[in-house]
Amino acid sequence: MKIMTLLLLLISYVQICFAGVKLEAVYPYSLDKKGEQVVYEGSTMPFYLNLTSFDLPEDEPVSVKVTFPEGFACMSGTNFQATGNVAAAKFLLNKNFAHSFDLLYVEANGKTFGSREALVEITGPTYSEKRTINFTYVEPDEKQKALVQKEKIQQQASASSKKKAKRKIDNKRFNWYIQSVTIPVDNQGLKNDKEEAGVLYVRDTSLESFRNRMTGGGATNWSAVFNHPACHLLLDMRNPQRDIRVLKFKAELINKQTGENVPGLITAGKTNSESENGWAGEMSKDNESTALISLDGKKSQTFILPIYVDYFTILEGDYTLRVTVEGNGQKKIQENPLTISKRHSLGLLAVAFSFLCLLIVFVCAYKIKDTIYQIGAKGAITVALFATIAFGGITLPTTIIGDFIHALLGPFSGLVTGLLSGIFQYLLIVSLLVLYRKPGVVSLLFFVKFMLNGVMFGHFTPLGMLSLSVSVVALEVVLYSVGFFKKKTLSKNYMLLVALALGLCDALTTFVNLEQMMFFYRLFYADWYISLYMLVNGLLYSSIGALLGFKTGNKLKQVMGE
Repeated sequence: MKIMTLLLLLISYVQICFAGVKLEAVYPYSLDKKGEQVVYEGSTMPFYLNLTSFDLPEDEPVSVKVTFPEGFACMSGTNFQATGNVAAAKFLLNKNFAHSFDLLYVEANGKTFGSREALVEITGPTYSEKRTINFTYVEPDEKQKALVQKEKIQQQASASSKKKAKRKIDNKRFNWYIQSVTIPVDNQGLKNDKEEAGVLYVRDTSLESFRNRMTGGGATNWSAVFNHPACHLLLDMRNPQRDIRVLKFKAELINKQTGENVPGLITAGKTNSESENGWAGEMSKDNESTALISLDGKKSQTFILPIYVDYFTILEGDYTLRVTVEGNGQKKIQENPLTISKRHSLGLLAVAFSFLCLLIVFVCAYKIKDTIYQIGAKGAITVALFATIAFGGITLPTTIIGDFIHALLGPFSGLVTGLLSGIFQYLLIVSLLVLYRKPGVVSLLFFVKFMLNGVMFGHFTPLGMLSLSVSVVALEVVLYSVGFFKKKTLSKNYMLLVALALGLCDALTTFVNLEQMMFFYRLFYADWYISLYMLVNGLLYSSIGALLGFKTGNKLKQVMGE
């Protein structure tokens, strides 16, 4: 029993010995904590106080007194009550563990420059401490004074023109201001020269679930959709008096006719296991995008801020974007015209065309059986052989070395792999058609190749079926339209026309496939890039391949005849 008592006393003694309060006092303070301890004349900078209490015997009230040099004016805040260059506050330190902190803004107007110091005094029943904070007080240069004076004159002229009355200028109003607002920009703050300034293209989510299921993504993760910024805004701030402040940024959509706040902008909500909704939550109810920014004492500073939208409520149209920056009783507002638009591309039309082709394939699938009967066993074996060659000579090397070529050539890798998918593929197609000029032969070739690709690589995807249907229907229709199946003899001039028609057909197929990719995977291809691929991969490669296929088919026909 005595041993237990001694142990308890020892534990209590150790706890009391290690109990205490940790004081952190910084002036001037900035969020990044990288600024130099320099205060400029006329600036307003925060003093930061943080008291960390741990293992105190009981809750302990403490009094804080901060004394700055003459010429410095403290501003009352949440806890601090200021009188001239002195500010006082009271905190209650929790006996277990707690942080007690606050910011005190101080305006520097003294005339004695050089090394200065501020005194922090903490007193309580069991805790007291005095700490001196050293900093350098400097006079602004002539250029900085000119900027401040110019801003004061402009503000005074503006106020006089509005109210037509002379009044004393409040120096506190000219500490910082908004220079410009640029929207939209990317996450690096760069404008897209291909898009019109002041136009925000928002994501069209009306078919989001359909896209995800077609690409194998399953159910739509709406939290990821709504917590991804629609764009970024570049905020250019001017701070001629080198203030250090923590400010609140707010962006709102304003109806041009009524001047009222309209739904559309939100702040990304909290995401957790219980509430997985990026558009819901307390922060999103005011139809605004908010953020905190910190002026770090530089004369000019830019901020790249994310802008979130509620895709369910935002409407297309012309609005006014109202940007508000406020803090410590000061507020600056700037309004910019903004147009909200959704991309209505040809992607949806391309998808509709693909589904139409898929429907045609299903309706006419029974005719494949008639084609096999017409070409016979020898023809079916030949088609299978050509499909195997196409798979081994086109799909296999493209799949294996395609990523390597893409790493070297980037977006232009398709011009190299197109030599196989364009020239070699159409060489095989036209060669087979010269041997067996029957409707459905091309379809049979593509179906066998698709099955081989799916069995070997598992590429049985909805998009693969759509692309296959487009290629099959387009080729069969073009060949039927030029009378290829009814022509008795194939002359060189006629095959030149057929090669050109097949090239145009492949250009159309290339366009539809690129539009589908943009629609389902939300990619972006420039118009010149689409045109380049249609011209080279579609028209040029396919036409060359068709002409080579005509010559190859004639030679194969001679061999088969022998």
